[in-house]
Amino acid sequence: MMKKKIRNRTRTTQIAVASLLAAALLAAPVAGQPAAAHAAHAAVPAPASAAPSIIPLAAAAEATATTAQAPAVDAKSVRAFADEFFARKDVLDILSGAIVVVVKDDQVLLNAGYGYADVAAKKPIDPNETLFRAASISKAVTSTGLMQLVEQGKVDLHGDITQYLPGVNIVNKTGVPVTIEHLLTHTTGFEFTDSGSDTNPNAQQLSLEESVKRNAPTVVRKPGEAYRYDNLAFNIQGLIIQNVTGQPFEQYMQEHVFAPLQMKNATYLLDAASAKKLATGYDAQGKPLDAYQLSPAISPDGSMLITGSDLANFMIAHLNDGAFGGKQVLKPETVKSMLETHYEAAPGIPIMGYGFESFFHHMQNGQYVMGKGGDLPGYHSWMWLMPEQNVGALILSTSDASSELRTMYFDAFMDRFYPKKAGNQPAAPVFTKQQLTKFEGLYSSLRVPLLATKVTAGDGVLLVDDALGTHTLKPTGPLTFEDEAGQIAAFKQDDKGNITYIYYTSPDSLSQKLPTKPAYSDVPDDSPYAADINLLRTLNAFDDDEAAAFEPERAITRAEFVAITARVAGVMPSKSPAAFPDIRNHPLATLVQTVYELGVLTGVPGQNFEPDRAITREEAAVVAHRLATGLLGATPASAKLATAPSKWADEAVQFVVASGWHGPEVTKSASGAAEYRPGAAMTKQEAAVLYGALLRNILSH
Repeated sequence: MMKKKIRNRTRTTQIAVASLLAAALLAAPVAGQPAAAHAAHAAVPAPASAAPSIIPLAAAAEATATTAQAPAVDAKSVRAFADEFFARKDVLDILSGAIVVVVKDDQVLLNAGYGYADVAAKKPIDPNETLFRAASISKAVTSTGLMQLVEQGKVDLHGDITQYLPGVNIVNKTGVPVTIEHLLTHTTGFEFTDSGSDTNPNAQQLSLEESVKRNAPTVVRKPGEAYRYDNLAFNIQGLIIQNVTGQPFEQYMQEHVFAPLQMKNATYLLDAASAKKLATGYDAQGKPLDAYQLSPAISPDGSMLITGSDLANFMIAHLNDGAFGGKQVLKPETVKSMLETHYEAAPGIPIMGYGFESFFHHMQNGQYVMGKGGDLPGYHSWMWLMPEQNVGALILSTSDASSELRTMYFDAFMDRFYPKKAGNQPAAPVFTKQQLTKFEGLYSSLRVPLLATKVTAGDGVLLVDDALGTHTLKPTGPLTFEDEAGQIAAFKQDDKGNITYIYYTSPDSLSQKLPTKPAYSDVPDDSPYAADINLLRTLNAFDDDEAAAFEPERAITRAEFVAITARVAGVMPSKSPAAFPDIRNHPLATLVQTVYELGVLTGVPGQNFEPDRAITREEAAVVAHRLATGLLGATPASAKLATAPSKWADEAVQFVVASGWHGPEVTKSASGAAEYRPGAAMTKQEAAVLYGALLRNILSH
């Protein structure tokens, strides 16, 4: 039970954070809603499949139970397993629609839909015709097209990408070139990587070339050093395909990937024809989502639309030496290289092949797995390939409420068909507490810096506090550990033996060990604000590395307060003109605009923002409350207030006071009423406590 609970919290937290902070996921889903909210989805039609026979859902309830002997992976057993899985109450409670595919050798064993393509209309899923958003599975397909050019000698796998990107101004501060291989493995070292496809309905519609040029990256970390999920890198791959071939990206993919693989419905473009065949996506409350357009409309990193049959053919080709239907799409050695490990979190813990990734290691039961997951509002997927078994499988669901179906299904599939074998495990190393101190420190996610992980040495174990709670890590190797739920933690070290990164509960990025920064000269150690001020300085929230003093009692301006959100979010600064006239020439204008576009600020474009006015305590409370709602799913909390705030701030102030998100400046009367002083200016030290409370709650959420 604990294992399942921790997995669910992992995914819920990742999606919640992404929903607010990932630049390309402004409208991303929030999972973990109560099952009761989806009771209307419980009446599910029979599964639709590529085979002419239709199996009633009632038969699924009679599916055979798991036996001690793992069943053979054949059409009968995988169908029985899927029917049994989708008859489970916990699955039905969150299911709107899903497609599942299993292939082995060059055969499709299962291609079936469960639930509806449209719940209200009770429209069944046709696995051969119903389109789904593949989201980031698009990346593996895009990389397939790029690797065709690599094997033809038109693109150098280890060549500098700038030679293929005329007109794209890439600033490289490292002196080490970014190569095609770095694009394929999410190891570019780009400062910002979430500037790929945009789901914002108000986003300016750009061509692929315009989008890459507008979001041209700055390289700030040595390429190849650290894994950080990189949407921009895959849009750059698409532009390279376009530049090298002289064909529009979509045309090249249609002619050289989709056509030979008989991916008859696959497309990177949502148009009127494809929209009619698209399965409806649903938000976490079961509300249908309109068929939204991405920007750029053709996005190599995530806009592909596919059927179950399309992805079945794609998987077969990658499991069968690049061949499908008598046609060779890739050479055998190219396919082999794409599914090999090219980046590890630690020895024996693979993360990246070329365009494929290895996630959910604790569910793999000792098998070698490379796959690709995808997320867009209303659509969540996991496709995995097991080249040693010549087996591939896919699950794609159409509701934010059912985002966890992929790990539930993958876990159950592996336990059914590839159960973990008992055997002699290598002896675990024994560390003293002193030896473990080298792992200690505060680690910050490269993708979302406010996702912090605190590691402390214990007696033979490591103690970890992160967004999922407190964990105990037991050593399994020199740089690898395992927690109480079987989740693997891996550390990376530099050539001097210094620990530099951890890879643990968030599969989309390493977390970097942060250096300890000197304390401010005007913040004494015994100050009740010191811990939070120092935490935020470590996270570079104030952008004042050269400053010796903090000025703790100075009022913080509205722009300064909002800029902290942008810095700890880790999103690419906005490239749009400032919505507020009076910030257009302000040094913090870009950060204010960035937070405005994240939806944390309210305001009417054309009105003034008053960036240099001191932020009031109630205004700051509103920003913190919105962040807490988006990140932690915060619910209203009441508090007795001595001074009533403005009506628009009442709920936020009560939440902040009831949650204790303040310092000793808030006092209580004999009657228990808290004096928050809502209209007073907030000082820098008070702002540090407010943000510090948010970060500490993320650590313990």
